[in-house]
Amino acid sequence: MPPLRITTWNVNGIRNPFGYQPWRDKRTFDAMFDLLEADIVIMQELKIQRKDLRDDMVLVPGWDCFFSLPKHKKGYSGVAIYTRTSRCAPTRAEEGVLGVLCPPGSSTAYRDLSPDLHIGGYPTEQQIDMAGGVDPAALDAEGRCVVLEFPAFVLFGVYSPANSNGLRDDFRYAFFSALDTRIRNLTREGKRVVLCGDLNVSRSEIDTAQAEENMRKEGISHAEKD
Repeated sequence: MPPLRITTWNVNGIRNPFGYQPWRDKRTFDAMFDLLEADIVIMQELKIQRKDLRDDMVLVPGWDCFFSLPKHKKGYSGVAIYTRTSRCAPTRAEEGVLGVLCPPGSSTAYRDLSPDLHIGGYPTEQQIDMAGGVDPAALDAEGRCVVLEFPAFVLFGVYSPANSNGLRDDFRYAFFSALDTRIRNLTREGKRVVLCGDLNVSRSEIDTAQAEENMRKEGISHAEKD
């Protein structure tokens, strides 16, 4: 069997790719995914409300899809994972990092489901740093993470909070703390983890244009760069 190909893409609006070549000529998601030669496609920054999702976005021939959209701030952030049914099929799907949200049609949080129904690895209050009194429910309510479990690995599709001039540092650090802790918990359980997405972090100068100039601007620190 050929290797599984995973593609991650900040689309800056789920409709946006069709404004550019070669997607403009195709106009369908399945054709776009075929051009990417992908088996799993992770999209970030969808910028769409649930009520505005069209059939062609969620009923893609030959593909399953899993969305996380913000609960309160509409048309903002958002993550989707599309999986090619002929190549891979997730056994479980969840929304959010902490497991505090509920599956569709249920009043029981993911983390409170029986072990055979959830993915696991959920951080405890003692494990994560909720500096500034960040509400765990708010952390998972912005449409920033989809988690899928496959027989061979657990996949995180993530759109991390940006450092908006330091105004949401507590939220950003709490998100990273929760994400890091959950991944470590899962690996301790013997699961392989794949993390993909837009982390909004410049690990090295090649990760951003005009790196030195940006470093001088408020909101970007050497600690984050390093």
